[in-house]
Amino acid sequence: MTNTNHSSVDYLLQLSCGYWKSHVLFTAVEFDIFSLLNKRKLTAREISHSVHTNERATEMLLNALVSLELLTKQENYYTNTRLSNLHLTKGNPHYLGDFIHHFHNMTDNWSMLRETIETGKPISLKDLPEEVDPHDLRDFITAMHNIASVKTEDLCRKIDLTGSKTLLDIAGGPGTYAIAFAKANPHLHAVVFDLRHVINLTQKFIKAAHVEDRVTTQAGNCLEDTFGRNEYDAILVSNLLHIYNPANNTMILRKCWDALKNGGQVIIHEFVLDETRTSPQFAALFSLNMLIGTQGGASYSESEYREWLVKSGFKDIKRIDMESNSTLIIGKK
Repeated sequence: MTNTNHSSVDYLLQLSCGYWKSHVLFTAVEFDIFSLLNKRKLTAREISHSVHTNERATEMLLNALVSLELLTKQENYYTNTRLSNLHLTKGNPHYLGDFIHHFHNMTDNWSMLRETIETGKPISLKDLPEEVDPHDLRDFITAMHNIASVKTEDLCRKIDLTGSKTLLDIAGGPGTYAIAFAKANPHLHAVVFDLRHVINLTQKFIKAAHVEDRVTTQAGNCLEDTFGRNEYDAILVSNLLHIYNPANNTMILRKCWDALKNGGQVIIHEFVLDETRTSPQFAALFSLNMLIGTQGGASYSESEYREWLVKSGFKDIKRIDMESNSTLIIGKK
């Protein structure tokens, strides 16, 4: 008779009920409980009255949030933790609630993982309407702004734009990185390139940041349109290439090479797999997310990015790891 390895059993249990934890977080963010508790303490009764929920059920939710170290509890009063105040309270520049809401929106897609593995095709895309729902688009772009906002300082520190006067941010969405680069480099003019219906939202973020004079927009499709010729000192390709297959990625990078001036740099910002394709964990899981949600996307390894860059004409390729879960791969023209 073999002895039960309780740590192994607990590991499998934690994996199996992992969605419990995420749904506790999703629900708390939807009710905006952390903003309610900003700089004050409340009882379960007071919180349930404020968000119009059942008191007994609310107390159970709050206790679960304490167990996840997202709230603290003293006697009958609940307060935010430092983490919750920083990232889950609306109005904080590092707020991630919209990004968490985006992950909540993806849960239905992940429920179809079995069918996607069986067919190899993104089941979740088969019934999508041709036109993008404006509310869904706004949710997505705001989520991208959330996660980009917590990476801008590190990105500006790791990327050398000394001497660069022009930057193109391809599929830049809310323009968060372009805005940050412009603020960090007073000599820089940045252009955010994205689909026309996205650009309408981008312009609102640019206006809110008061950088309309140095951050502009250009509508286009990265697969169908060119980015210009010999126009830019730097091009940022952030969290775009994981959407497409290798052939499309090589084509996009060749367009980048055409659009760069001699000596210019292309900056790929992605979740990069190691050569076994099994690590880091987030990149390996994110690859499945791309399988579920795109026609040919995936996470890719450093060697694959290097291969596409070399095919496109780039040289002096280097890798820079970010403090977060992403990586920069930079090539020179």
